Amino acid sequence: MKLPKLKRPTVRRTDQSGATEAPPANSMLPEADEPGPPSAVGPRPFEPPRKEPKDDLWFRFSTRVRALGYWLRERAQAGAGLAQRGGRAVGGFWSRRSQADRIKIGAVVGVLLLYAVIKFASIPGVPCSISAAAECAPGDDTVALVPADALLYAHVTLEGDSAQLERAGEAFEQLGELERLVVGSGSGAVPAPSGATVDLRLDVLPWAEGDLAIATVPGPKQASATAFITGVAQRAGAEQFMTKIAPAETPAQQQQGDASLTAYPSGFAYTFIGDEIAFGDELAVRRSLDADSGAAEPLDGSEQAAPLDDLPDARFAEVYLSRDGVQRLLAGRAGPASQLETFVDYAATTGIAAAAVAKDEGIEVDLVSRLDPKLAERSPSLFSALPTFEPSLADEVGSRAIGYAGLGDVGPTLSELLGQPGAKGLGGALQGVGAGLEQEAGVNPLRDLLPALDGQAALVAEPTDAVPFATLIVAGIDEDKVSEALAGLQRPLLRSTGRGGGRRPSFEESEVEGVIVRSIRLSPTVNLSYAVFDETLVLSTDPAGITQVRAGGESLADSGPYEQTTDQLPDQVSALVFLNLDELFGQVTRTGLVEDPSFADLTVLFENASSLGLAVNGEEDSIRTELFLTLD
Repeated sequence: MKLPKLKRPTVRRTDQSGATEAPPANSMLPEADEPGPPSAVGPRPFEPPRKEPKDDLWFRFSTRVRALGYWLRERAQAGAGLAQRGGRAVGGFWSRRSQADRIKIGAVVGVLLLYAVIKFASIPGVPCSISAAAECAPGDDTVALVPADALLYAHVTLEGDSAQLERAGEAFEQLGELERLVVGSGSGAVPAPSGATVDLRLDVLPWAEGDLAIATVPGPKQASATAFITGVAQRAGAEQFMTKIAPAETPAQQQQGDASLTAYPSGFAYTFIGDEIAFGDELAVRRSLDADSGAAEPLDGSEQAAPLDDLPDARFAEVYLSRDGVQRLLAGRAGPASQLETFVDYAATTGIAAAAVAKDEGIEVDLVSRLDPKLAERSPSLFSALPTFEPSLADEVGSRAIGYAGLGDVGPTLSELLGQPGAKGLGGALQGVGAGLEQEAGVNPLRDLLPALDGQAALVAEPTDAVPFATLIVAGIDEDKVSEALAGLQRPLLRSTGRGGGRRPSFEESEVEGVIVRSIRLSPTVNLSYAVFDETLVLSTDPAGITQVRAGGESLADSGPYEQTTDQLPDQVSALVFLNLDELFGQVTRTGLVEDPSFADLTVLFENASSLGLAVNGEEDSIRTELFLTLD
């Protein structure tokens, strides 16, 4: 950088008389205090370099940064000095203490640290009343009034100060339609021999407190009897309600032990047991009195209630069915009961229990089915046979996937289950299909294809602007065996798609992301395609499914809804199901795939629910299912 020239200072000579002599008139230097115009011959006066605006901004910014750095350094030095002085003070105090005082101080500090750990860390065995990290479970005073041989016991807490009821209330506010459905069905379940209409909110909740439960007990000749049991806050209100629902008959006051029972000729009865009231079928009410008096073993603490012990302690509702209850109330019935069999194994269960748990993020439902290992061995269910695994194929799926269902070691397990002699239902039908294909093409999928699919599998639904496409991904396969089996299945598949007089479709080969894809157009919306690469089989109704797996990109595993939902489920599972409800309802609404009005009702029912996850763990002696509904 070239430095500017400085002008030479003016020198004034002083004569002997002290007068100052001005410089000669022809001097090249101008007056110091009266600078004139720059001389054409002499040096130019000094002019500081002009700064551009951006340079000036940078100067101000860097100056402030340096000032902030100096301030932070000063504060750090001051803090270090304070810490050193404090350390010296503590050290001096400690050195002046006697050995006995040091032991006492150490004991006090140790107790305080232990208290902090117990208070603020979740430690098994520490009561919730002591630990702030453990949630206290609502009480249940009604279970002691239920006999051990009960077919069914259902309970919901009414404890207004419990965290579970508070969270459940907030969740049901978000699911307003579901709340009305639950309350409405509950009201319909309350017996009213008088014919009066019962409203739980108006007729029961004003005088009830603590708990509300239903108990069904076995009766003669495969009959059953049901009683309702609830805590009583206002006895007058409870008696008024009994008057409303009781039949128009003259009751009789009867004595059973120390309790008084009000019984009607038609079989309705009620009794007060301490702060509880039991009402309903006379047989069930009398059995509640037996359980309370010790004349019958209570369900609480009995061996039969073991499934209840497997549920989370903090819950706002639970349901229990004994083995006899499952056979009488669920087995052989159509509708939801038939779908539940997959998660229970009606033939092998010794009893089931389910609980509803309210969390900040949503509602969790836990289902436990205890199994008799000998009965399960005779007819194993899918989930009890599947090994546990850690789902990882969500990394291969698009972030907007509508649904994801994952299974572990699916091929060999299905092959073993479906290959059992005398298989019935779907298993028997698949055995017949396998035998027919072997006769026609020399390939039996149960024998040749399924055992080669030795790894975890995922069935995925991806959204589009039209019809969504489905993709099956199976990892850890034997590529040669799978390719050979699929090649053998092409001919019978082509025959099954032939149309009378029309051109028969054929498999076409193309390259997608560097792999060979074989496709056949089965309909305007289904272009069945498959590819085998990297020990993975991808079978999709659209080549885009193969592109998604091969090319990667933003995955379902990293999406917010999937993470938020599966974080509430176990890491190791036998099966995992995930549904993105926002994408599902959006796809159906956008494309009009479902015209059933009931589906529109379903969207309203779960309008504030964003996703749903389901995890199943099968073991030799139990099947455990956890469902989590994430709320916005």
